[in-house]
Parts: sequence; C-alpha cells; structure tokens
Amino acid sequence: MAVLRTISDVLPVLFLIVVFGFFSASSNGVRLPSQALVAKWSQDISKELKTKLDAATGVQQVKMLYEEQNFPAVYVNGSVLVQKVANKWQEMLQDKMVAVENIVLKLEDAYKKHKRNYSIVEDDVQYYNAKNASKMPLNLTYLDNFKSEVNTNYSAVQIPTDIWVGDNKILNGIEATNSIDEVFRENYQKDPQLLWQYFGSADGFYRSYPAAKWMTTEKPEQDQYDVRRRGWYIQAASSPKNVMILVDTSGSTFGMTLEITKVSVYKALDTLGNDDFVNVAWFNSSAELVSCFETFVQANLRNKNLLKDKVKELTSSGIALFDKGLKKAFEAFKEFEDIEAAGRDQQNQGAMCHNVILIFTDGGEADERATFEEYNVPVKIRVFVFKVGTDSMVPADGVREMACMNQGYFSNIQSFGAVRLTTLDYVPVLSRPMVLSGKKHFQWSDIYLDVLGLGMMTTLTRPVYNTTGENNVNSTKQNQQMLAVVGTDITTKNMEDTVPQRKPRVNSIYKQAIGPEGYAFGINSNGYILLHPRLKAELGYLTEPPNVDFLEVEYEIPEKTKLRIEMIDQETNQTTMRTPIMSSDERYLEFVNMTYSYTFITNTTFSVAIAQPQFGLWEWSITSKGSLLEDFGNLIDEQDDVTLLIAPWEFCDCHVGQEGRITTENITNSIQEAIAALQQLSTVLEICDDYMVRKLLVDANITRHVADYWKKVKQNDPTKFDGIIFNAVATHGGVTRIYPSSVPEEWTAEEIAAFQDPWDQQYYRRALYTDKYVFAAPYNSDGVMLPVNESYWTSLMVSKAVHMTKDIIHAVVAASLDPDVFNDMWIGKTKKGFNDMEDEKLSCVNESIQCYILDDGGFIVATNQEDRQGNVGSFFGIIDGDLMLDLKNKTVYNLMTMNDFQAACPRQSAGAGSSGPRSTSVPTLSDVVNFNTWAVTAAWSFLRHFLYDIFFLGVSDFSTSYVEAEDIEASKNVSCIKIVKQYYHGDGIRDSSGLIDCTSCSRLWRASHIDATNLLLVVTESGCDACPNKVVTQVAEEPPPGEGPDPCEAAKHPRYRERPSEHCYDFDENESFDDCSSASILRSHLYRLLALQLLLLILTRLM
Repeated sequence: MAVLRTISDVLPVLFLIVVFGFFSASSNGVRLPSQALVAKWSQDISKELKTKLDAATGVQQVKMLYEEQNFPAVYVNGSVLVQKVANKWQEMLQDKMVAVENIVLKLEDAYKKHKRNYSIVEDDVQYYNAKNASKMPLNLTYLDNFKSEVNTNYSAVQIPTDIWVGDNKILNGIEATNSIDEVFRENYQKDPQLLWQYFGSADGFYRSYPAAKWMTTEKPEQDQYDVRRRGWYIQAASSPKNVMILVDTSGSTFGMTLEITKVSVYKALDTLGNDDFVNVAWFNSSAELVSCFETFVQANLRNKNLLKDKVKELTSSGIALFDKGLKKAFEAFKEFEDIEAAGRDQQNQGAMCHNVILIFTDGGEADERATFEEYNVPVKIRVFVFKVGTDSMVPADGVREMACMNQGYFSNIQSFGAVRLTTLDYVPVLSRPMVLSGKKHFQWSDIYLDVLGLGMMTTLTRPVYNTTGENNVNSTKQNQQMLAVVGTDITTKNMEDTVPQRKPRVNSIYKQAIGPEGYAFGINSNGYILLHPRLKAELGYLTEPPNVDFLEVEYEIPEKTKLRIEMIDQETNQTTMRTPIMSSDERYLEFVNMTYSYTFITNTTFSVAIAQPQFGLWEWSITSKGSLLEDFGNLIDEQDDVTLLIAPWEFCDCHVGQEGRITTENITNSIQEAIAALQQLSTVLEICDDYMVRKLLVDANITRHVADYWKKVKQNDPTKFDGIIFNAVATHGGVTRIYPSSVPEEWTAEEIAAFQDPWDQQYYRRALYTDKYVFAAPYNSDGVMLPVNESYWTSLMVSKAVHMTKDIIHAVVAASLDPDVFNDMWIGKTKKGFNDMEDEKLSCVNESIQCYILDDGGFIVATNQEDRQGNVGSFFGIIDGDLMLDLKNKTVYNLMTMNDFQAACPRQSAGAGSSGPRSTSVPTLSDVVNFNTWAVTAAWSFLRHFLYDIFFLGVSDFSTSYVEAEDIEASKNVSCIKIVKQYYHGDGIRDSSGLIDCTSCSRLWRASHIDATNLLLVVTESGCDACPNKVVTQVAEEPPPGEGPDPCEAAKHPRYRERPSEHCYDFDENESFDDCSSASILRSHLYRLLALQLLLLILTRLM
C-alpha cells in the first residue's frame, strides 16, 4: 500500500513535468511551446542583441579610449563634503540670526520709547498698506530673488479683515514700528541674499520687508491671513505643550452652538504644531475620547485631520457634567506622565512642558473646585474655557471660575466670525513664563510653501518682549506681555545651493559633484525632511507644513531607521547599506549599495546628509594633456554627420542662474572667450571653471573618436547598423554626440534642449545601476491604444553604462532602435526550435500564441500581437492583469509599495462623499411633541448668530467670511495619500511557467529572462472570453476605503523624535493672573447690542 501511495503522489508531479517541461502543451486549443524552447528563444535573442549592440554602440571602444588615458582615480569623500555643507549652512544661518537679532533689539527699543496715543486715527499714521496702496502709493520693481515686485526702501503692513484697521492698538503698533525700516534696509545691504524680513505683532498686524502687494487673494476684503495663527509664530511664542480638548456635547449645545463649537475645535487644532501633543474628548453625562487615539498624539497634520473628522461627527444630547469631562482629561494626563518620563524608550513622546486643557462649552455654573483640588493642586495643568454661543440664558460664572482658578483664561465665542481670533486667546497666557524669564531662543519652523512664491522654506524666529514696566513705564513690576515674533526665511533652494550638486557648476567650493544619482537631504528633530529630491511642492499654497518624514520618501528598511535616529540625535557618521532606490519617474526600482555621510548643524535642530551610490564613490581626476587651444579645436571643429550637444551647466560666470536655458553654442562661445582672455604666463581659466572646461574638452576629444568608430563600422558593414535609428554617447563631463546628425536635425529646439543634459535623461541614469543593456519604450501612462504611424514616435531606446576600474562610470552609450526591425529580429528567432528546425506554428509568428517582451518594471517593450502595437510602453498589468499577478505570485516580478503622503487628488465638490459624514441628531419623543418650539428655537439660534456676525464683526458675505486666504487660493487639487508601486525582477529566477485557472478554462504561460538585458520574454495563450481580464495598474492610486495607512495603528507605534532643546517655560512665580477673562465682544459694542436686542424684540412681536 505504501508503494501505491508513493506512486499516486508522484504521478501529478510527472504530469506537470510533461506539461511544463520539454514538450509543447495545449490548453484552450492552442499548442504552447515548452519551457525549454522558450528558454532557447530568449538565449538566441540575447546573443543576437548583445552581438549587434556591442558592435553598433562601440561600448568596448569607449572603455578602451578612456582607460588609455590612465587618469588617476579620486575618492569622492562624502564625510568631507558633508562637513563642508554643515559649515556653509552654519555660516548662512548665522548671518540670518544676526539680522533677526538686529530687528528684535530695534523693536523692543521702539516699543519702549513709544508713548501710546489714545486719540490716534488712521489718517495720523503713514504706512504702506499691502492690500490697499492708495493711502501711500509706491513704485514697485520686480526682483528675481523675491519673485515679486517690491520696493526695498519701505516695508508693508497687512491687517486681517476681521481686525478693524482703525483699532487704537493696531494704529499705535504700526506707528511705533515704522522706524524698523531702517534696520530692514541695513540688514539687506549687509546680506543681499536675505529674503523676506518680517514680524508678526501680538495684536495681529504683520509687517514685512521689502514692501510688496499682498498676494494671497484677489479679494482683499476676504483676506483673513492672521500671522498669529502661523506655525512659526506660535512655535516661537510659547514652549511645547500637551493639550486635551474637551467638547461639551450636552443637549443645550444643539444646533448652531455645536456647529460653532466644531469650527472652534478645528481652529484650535490648527494652532498646534509638530512639537505639541494633543487629544480630544467629548462629554455630557459621560465622557469619551472622540477617536481611536488612546493617548496624546503628535499634533502633525494627519493626526489633526483625523481628530477633525471625528469632531465633525459629534452630536448633542444629555446634560453637561463637567466633572466627567475634567476627570477624563486629568486621568489622561496622569497616564501620559509615564510615557513622557520614559523618554527614549517611548521615542521621546510628549511635550514635557506645558499641560493644557481647552474646554469648549455653551456655559454652566457647576462648582468643580473639588475636582480641581483632587487633581490640580498645586496647578500643573492650565485650564482655558471658551464659552460658545450667544445664549444669555446659560450662565458662565462656573466655567469662568474654572479658567481663573487654574491659571488659564476665559473667552467668549459668540459667532462663527469670532472663532479665528478667540481661539488664539490661550497663546499669550502660555507665553508669559517665557517673557518673564527674559530668555530668548532662535527657533526653526518646519518647512512650508511660501505664499509669495519663493517655494519651500523654513522660518528662523525670535520673540520680542515688552521691556517696559507692567501697564506703564513707571511700574517696577516686570511686564509679561509678548509684543511680536520676528522672522526671516531660508528657502530649501538656499540650502541646496550650499550642498555639492548633482551637477558641477562654475567656481563651486566643491570640485567634485555627487553625480547624477547622488543627492543631499536634511531632516529636523522630528525626522521631517527639510530638503530631499522627493519633496514635492505641487499642491499650491499649503495651510500647514507637509510633515513628510524621511522614511516616507525612501523605502523603510532597518538600516534607514537607524540612520534617521542617529541624524535626529545629531551624530556625525558614515554608513553603507543596500537599499532600494526609486527612479525619478517613480516607475522603476533599483537596488544599490548607498553610502550615507551625515552630520549636524550647530545651533539648530537640523542634520544634513549626502547619499552616494557605489558607482559614485570614485571618479577620475581628468586633466587635459594638450594645450587648451588644441583641445578646444576638438570641441568646436564640426564632425561630418555627427551632432555635438553640451549640457546646459554653469561652465562660466555668464551662465550662472541660466541653467536649462544655455545652448551648446552659448557654452562654446563663452569657453572660447575665456581661452582668449588667458594671460601669457597663465594656464588657468578665470571667467570659466577651469576644471569643468578641461574635463569637457577631454570628453569632447574621446567622443570624437567614438563617432569616428561608428562611421567606420557602418562603412565596413552596414548590416551592423540595420534597425539603428541613431547612436549616442553621453559623458560624465556633459558631452553628448549623436550619429547620424540627420536625426537631431529634424528635432525641434525644445526636443534638443530636452536631450542636451545627459544627467537628466532616463536612458543615462537607469544604465548606471547595471552592467546590462537597458531597454525602454516611450511611456504610455494610460495603457490606451495609441496610433501606430509616422506621427507616433515608438522607437526604443537602449543604453549601457561603460564600467571601468573602481566601478567608475564616466560614459553611457545608447542607441535608438526601429521597432519594426526589432520585432522582425526577435520574432524571427522564435521560429527556430531545437536543432534549428523552423516551425512557425509553434512560434511567435503565430499570433494565436501571445508573445510579449517586458522590461524590468513590467512595461511592454514589444509584442507579436498586431492589434496591440499601440499598447507598447503600457504597463503589462493593464493589458493582462491576470498574467501580471501570476508573474508576481511566481516571483518573476516582485512588488514594493510606499505610501505617498505628498500626493495630489482632485478637490471634492461640496457634499461629495469623501467630505466626511455630517453630524446628525436623533430626536426624542419630547422633541417630536414639541417640534414647533424646537424649530422656532433653532431658527432663532441661527438668526441670532448671523446677526451677531453682521453687527459686531462686519461680516458681509456669510458664506465666505470665514474662509482664509489659503482656502480662497486653493488649487483644484488637495493633499491626499496614494500608494506608489514599483515592480522589479525577482532574484535568481531565470525561467518560470504557470497555469491560470478561470472557472471552465485555463491558460498556460512561460517566461524567460533575456540575458545581458533588462528584458523578459513572456509567452502565453489567449485569454478566455468567459474570464474578464483583471486590470492591474502601476500608477500611484488612492487606496480603497478601509485600506491604506492606518493612523490609529501608526499612533500606537510612533517614530523616534527628539524634543526641542530649548528650556521649558511653563510657569513663573512672578506671573500675574489678575487678567483671566476676556471682555465680551458685546461690552465694546453697547449701542449695537441694544439696537440688536430691540430688533429681535420687534421681530418677535411681529411673529
């Protein structure tokens, strides 16, 4: 019996060997070639391609020509380079610090000397209004470094619409600071690279230099950009904080009050930054957290958005038991203490400074002294209360006392229009201990996209304190008021300009560029990137920093996690790891040993790194052996039927700032002028970079010989160039030669410019990662059928890096192939079976057998299907998703995915499904019985809030009055998450086969790698009509609902961070708590209030 069982076990295996082995198989009525035969085809195709391309490209000839020069190899030391970067950053940032400190000292002096004028009116103050220049017209001139029309003699003032221009504090503040223009000008004269200099007043106005028209909105009357809500302002104005937001959802908040409360919570969340931690809970007769966050989480954009979504769902019911909410908050703080105290073991979570409770309620008179005595004596957690709504029937004494007895502040939010200003009331209170300490610190904001068009940037800030006595100049008690926050910008481009470039440039302090695949990046103490090649800025003006972590722009591996931690800890080191690298077009994945050299920037929270692939660690020290004049002749002397292109780099002084707009003729003319300007005894160029030019001339000379080789080979044996549209050789020094010249002569100026820089070409960059020939078809992103005719350029590009000693790659050879000739070649090779016997029926000549050649990313390079020629360049999964999935399952292809948190998605229209659920309320029996009372109450609630906006806040457009400038200017796209996918060849599997089952039919397939190339030959049967093709895409897409990154799970496993190094200022024994309550907006508008009450009374009588 055991023998029988063994035979029965072996039989299925033998059957599979018969089906998939050396015999052809049939399924679906079509004979399919055996695996062995398909493998033979791929070998024959490989031999033909390698033989032809070796001869046509001259790859060995290029290698020999360079090696004959015996150039010495030079190590590109990343550690030395990154230290130079750190020094340059430090010099640049130090200059900015000096400028900011000058402004701070001047402002404190100006405020101290200013005597407040209580009768001042707007006409008494002379200033340039950034939104209305009619009061003080200025001549504005465009300056490229500001990307705006500016006036460098003056500053400009911007005041949000919801702040009255004639307010006494505003006018006195503007008048007191007019003298600051002198310091602005002096700073700019000392450092012409200085960008915007500005300060945000604690009263709400914003002064910036140089003067420019305010550009956030075409409708100045709707502009509500408030500098005090900017992350850089709040970060500088107070120490980090843990914040628990309590939302009163009792039945009395039903209707408009709850809606205002929700908006208030949104705006309060917006005031928190990446150094803060937050959670939100609701309370009525019980209390619960609004989301899955079980404790405080970092107040980054994603976490805040999730909390906002959950707050949006809140409904009102029950009665307000404040002790329930307060105990929930205090217990949360108590539990979080252990996490904070654990420090590094808990990834340094928590602010470990301020602890704050923000309560949003419609009021109450509950006495909660017992709760506070149990949890908050002495006061360790400040309590701020925001009374929401205009219902005077709800008392406020109890909730006001909560704020005052806990060193907080009580505020009124009577309408939507008051939300933005009032939710800032807690910030000045938290700033008091820092002001009283008298200590100031420079701080660096997270990066954000400049509203005025300078790109991604970070802001250097420093606070301004009131140095007069409290309330009046004769007081002996120290003032605890913060006056302003001063700032200046440093763009990521400023930072990039100090790092060794991918590309060389004139008079750079770095003679060694880091190459086409090397790059620099920087991160801060939260692990968020300051600059990185994959940092995007395509969404328009962002309301908040993108909060992009280093591990979200690179594939996360353990070695990268360790690198990130060491950079956050500001270590200096170098490490090498094998890591996946995504191509710039995000279609391909390469694996390479990368060396990371990193260090920190003194007096900042920044660290910077340089990444070098293994083929970028060494380069030749190329020097010209002949005279410059002779070598220059090799550059400019025309070569018959050969086109010369020179990369549009900054070879000479006159090219600075012109990259991308420099033609080959511009460069040769400039070099000729530089050589002509040489003095008799001088051998070093002055107006051009001597090293770059000499390297260029050597490359020009060698590539001239390469072109001669092409012409000679073609002359001796034209068949070797059959199907070759043109040849190209591109060098590390920026030279590209193309043969024959008849091809580029047909190109437009734009096409020539696009081909001019080899380091920007995918054919050049992708070839660097392998010793194989790399084939690529023109990308067809949609997979749609494209017209196959002369107007549709379907040529294939194939390239190969010329590898030399120490893995130096100084040149790449390339050829453009005619797809028809290519198809004839590889399809013809499939006609030959074993012993070279031809059988067209069992070959790719027979279109019943579907044959595809795919590249290493799964894109179609060629096919035998006549009706599929228009799909060349498409991702194979779009055409045959079932087979693509099976290729992945058999590891012929592997798949890596990454969440792209910087993606752009179309903005949903109002009411679209993705906008989130609207809050709802289920009426009780009592509600139904008293529906008329309910309806009238709700209507009056809405009318009352609307009228308060009209009377007290000057709101004229109810639908748009709360829209900030960034919302008005919002693009058609919004930030979202997409899944980025890259397929790549599996390791070590040369040949593979499989069977795809589908209900009543099945399909066989074979696959075999074409050696010496990045190609895969796939042979399969036609699909079944009963089995619809599953579409598998490669383009980045939004994850389906319920899939994608889970913020709840991420919150349980936070990434390592470092807390800000500044000292914590949470309490001060000299702090005064006399002022713990804001005056109601109604108190300053008594006559308007009486008029409104009279109007409501009349309307009531009429009804």
